[in-house]
Amino acid sequence: MDKKGHLLILLVLPLLFLGGCGTQTAPTDMPVPSLPPTTTPRPVPSPTATPLPIPSPTPLPSPTATPQPPPRQPIFGTQMNQVDAAHGLDLALQAGVHWLRLAAFPWDRIEPDRTDPPTYRWDVVDEASLRQAAEAGFQIIAIVQFTPDWAQKVPGTTCGPIREESLAAFGQFLQALVSRYGATPYNVRYWELGNEPDVDPGLVRPRSVFGCWGDQADEYYGGRYYAQMLKVAYPAIKSVDPQAQVLIGGLLLDRPSGGQDSSPRFLEGVLEAGGGDYFDMVSFHAYSYYGGTPGLMGNQKWPGSPTVMPAKVAFLREVLARYGYADKPLINTEAALLCRQASADCLEMQAAYLPRVYAEALALGLEGQVYYAWINENWNHVGLILPDLTPKPVYRAYQTAAFFLTAVRYQGRATGYPPEFEGYTFRRDDDSGFIDVLWSADGGAYGLPLPPGATAFDRYGVPIAGPDRVVVDFNPVYVTR
Repeated sequence: MDKKGHLLILLVLPLLFLGGCGTQTAPTDMPVPSLPPTTTPRPVPSPTATPLPIPSPTPLPSPTATPQPPPRQPIFGTQMNQVDAAHGLDLALQAGVHWLRLAAFPWDRIEPDRTDPPTYRWDVVDEASLRQAAEAGFQIIAIVQFTPDWAQKVPGTTCGPIREESLAAFGQFLQALVSRYGATPYNVRYWELGNEPDVDPGLVRPRSVFGCWGDQADEYYGGRYYAQMLKVAYPAIKSVDPQAQVLIGGLLLDRPSGGQDSSPRFLEGVLEAGGGDYFDMVSFHAYSYYGGTPGLMGNQKWPGSPTVMPAKVAFLREVLARYGYADKPLINTEAALLCRQASADCLEMQAAYLPRVYAEALALGLEGQVYYAWINENWNHVGLILPDLTPKPVYRAYQTAAFFLTAVRYQGRATGYPPEFEGYTFRRDDDSGFIDVLWSADGGAYGLPLPPGATAFDRYGVPIAGPDRVVVDFNPVYVTR
């Protein structure tokens, strides 16, 4: 579909009334143990992990990334449990989703018993969803996780590390996995080894969706042992598909420092043990919390940026650069604004967060930005759509952002506007013009003068009446010129 047709769709989308929370079970990846639960109790990685709303909007620091060519692929992604029409496949295509993250491969269920030769139960894999995703043209990020009983380094802990004697068996399993699912009709190219491994198994349930490769007794929190696994897994995957991309399991990054353990040093441990040559990308997670008032969002453990993104990216790049891996690509595989209650204010704030965090992802040079999740009302109301497939405000904002910010390249911080405003400038890949993504620096409402011939659109893609000046607050606008 051309941009004109796509924009027409955005402009005629009706204002949607928000329904009640669905009864769908929580997805298999429930991130950020630092957030207290809204439904059922969930263990937390540290006793000081409860986030508090930030007292006032904090101006966004300038990304350290310099203007660069556009990413090889669009950055827009999401995570789904099932891929079919009944779970909103058509809506995902209409939204402009490119990356699709799936918790696809539970090793403990595929190989519950060790035999010689190995016996793999491929019937437990949702191959229908993988086929549908490939046929739809999504770029699949497949999570490989969960350790069988016979391979556990920490007995009884399925989410935990693999014992040293079983690492070769894991490598053998990965070879079989990539041989089967890296080929047609599945075409998986991106393999993510675990989910939030920087969590200690003593802090979570035995088959937790967190990690859990962490070790509170280790000065590097278990990162060095995770590197030992990478040294087996990486060559195993590459021996079958040299073009495959291996991702570190999405790092929780609960905090940059402090606390009563060494969890911030997990990635450092991976690199300290020589693991830097055994992964292609660093996957990480970044969540922000609604501050209780429209315009307020943030995470006190990652101060300085309301979306948390610039702070986490700066932390990761500093660690990587220290070990000589400054150019290692980053991909954010879980991001959202969390709402403890599905209030109208918070749901609208999710829609304000969306264009800002995707503009930041482009400005920071990320390979991709995966919104968590497609459908999920049981954990902080983070879904893009409701279980009955009703799009939420954040879905409409996602669709608009994908329209404006696909096929563009980052130019720099937006300039030529009054100091009350901040944002980024992007140039269309076809050199047909520029797009500025702007919001007020302090959350207040101010008159934004438009450049000659420019048009402003709100976060839902609706033109804003001008012609020379529009009012802008914490809700980002797109200015095309």
